[in-house]
Amino acid sequence: MRIGLCVRGFAGILKILREQLPEDEVFECDQSELAMLAPTADVLIPTICPIPASIFAGGRLKLVQQYGVGLDSIDIATATSVGVPVCNVPSVGTGNAESVAELAIAHLLMLSRDIPDAIRKFKIKKVGAPLGRCLWGSTVCIVGYGGVGEEIARRLQGFGVRIIAVSRSGPNGSRPRDTTVKIDLHVDQSLLLDVVGEADFVIVGAPATSENKGLVGWSVLSSMKSTAYIVNVARGPVIDYKALRKALEEDKIAGAGLDVFWSEPFDPNDPIFRQNVIATPHIGGSTERSLLGIGRAVARNIDRLRNGETLKDCANPGAISGGI
Repeated sequence: MRIGLCVRGFAGILKILREQLPEDEVFECDQSELAMLAPTADVLIPTICPIPASIFAGGRLKLVQQYGVGLDSIDIATATSVGVPVCNVPSVGTGNAESVAELAIAHLLMLSRDIPDAIRKFKIKKVGAPLGRCLWGSTVCIVGYGGVGEEIARRLQGFGVRIIAVSRSGPNGSRPRDTTVKIDLHVDQSLLLDVVGEADFVIVGAPATSENKGLVGWSVLSSMKSTAYIVNVARGPVIDYKALRKALEEDKIAGAGLDVFWSEPFDPNDPIFRQNVIATPHIGGSTERSLLGIGRAVARNIDRLRNGETLKDCANPGAISGGI
């Protein structure tokens, strides 16, 4: 099969795919080449590349398989209408959710201890500054208590914090919960405004579904403590850009840690970075363990396609699928 990795420069992923799929031809392309090369591919792996409706016109495409969780950039409705399954890899257990959770906590620590300013102080030989804040004894609100959210909570337990979880369906939802992960309060999304003001730190882990885009807007940000920080390791559009920028400029919140953005790559000269913002370039899941775990799961699903078996983690099970 011809398998297109829809991004250039991700040498680690390309290497893993070629090792895991030695029988297949794995090629790389970027967004500008996609329209030309997609008709020659059996499988597309979008990563961060949008897969619009036009890509599904004609060609031999049999599967869009994401290298991770996010499917927000794929026209799933069109894929379904032409019988192309769209699949992803759940974050927990591959190293992805675990890696994202670690980065979320890294952002909390960088913000609470003002690490950028600490580095500046070190360079001018200033000792004992800046004065930081301790996570211990604080309240952390996790907005989006799915797989990543639960892994964040698991890792926060050792910090002695109070944890509030917010999910669409609340504590009585259908998603299985790990009862060994202790949270102090779990509410459904309708109560977000009621609890966000209790938090010293807010971590956004909700997926960028159509319902969640702009979920964290002015009403949420203006309800936070002026001393609170927000961290986004989900998708950029879950936080409303204008609202976040205004909240930072008007000191409604103390700062933000961003690993995801409203477009990527994001402009490093954007005015939002004049405020107290720590940014990392969407590296939440970019660890060796995560990429290998995801790559193995991707390869297994492609082998299922090859063998005419039922695909796993299909977002559009109504699409027609089968062997080749």
